[in-house]
This record gives sequence, C-alpha cells and structure tokens, in this order.
Amino acid sequence: MSNITAFQPMGKTFVLVANTTSQTVTLSSDSPTNQYLFVNHEIASTGQPVYVRISPTSGNAAAVPNATSGNYGIPIRPASDIVLTGASTTANVYITFMTSTGTANVYVTPGEGL
Repeated sequence: MSNITAFQPMGKTFVLVANTTSQTVTLSSDSPTNQYLFVNHEIASTGQPVYVRISPTSGNAAAVPNATSGNYGIPIRPASDIVLTGASTTANVYITFMTSTGTANVYVTPGEGL
C-alpha cells in the first residue's frame, strides 16, 4: 500500500544516485519537517535496494547491514515507496545512501502527513 496519498510535500524532490560508495546530500525543505518520502522506481525483479540514513549532522554514513554487528542503513526496496521520520526539526538534514551492488536511483521529498 502506498504512503503517497496522505503525504503533503514541503520542499523540492531530490534524486539520490546511489552506488556502492556511501554518499551524502544536504536536503533542504521549505520549513522544518521531520518526515521524508522515499520512492524507488527501479524494476522489482532486477533493481537494487538503496540503504539510507537520515541525520541532523554530517558525517553519519549509511552502510549495508551485515549479520554480525548490523549497520545504520534502512533499505528502500525496488518498486516501493516509504515515508521515514527523520532526526531533525530544522529545514536541513543530511541523507547518506548507498547500494550493496550496482546502481539505483531513489527520489526523496521532505513533507508531513503520516
């Protein structure tokens, strides 16, 4: 079930072009918000999940989870959308992201509604 219908955008949509190296973007919303809509348009059968981490400060990298110690990275599955609550009530947050293999694009929009 999609979360998009109850979500009210509060800023520009950014595309996260993910690969196997953790990258960071500073996401700016029109006003303070702590919810973010992530949409992965990759094909379900061949696409890659993108692992994301939302942080109020820079330097907190996302990582692919492992079985021994875990890592900070929420998977955004191919052909899915999800609203995540972030860690900041300011207009700017840092989103780090990566894939375990290959490349994938995920779109993120700040907003409220769930």
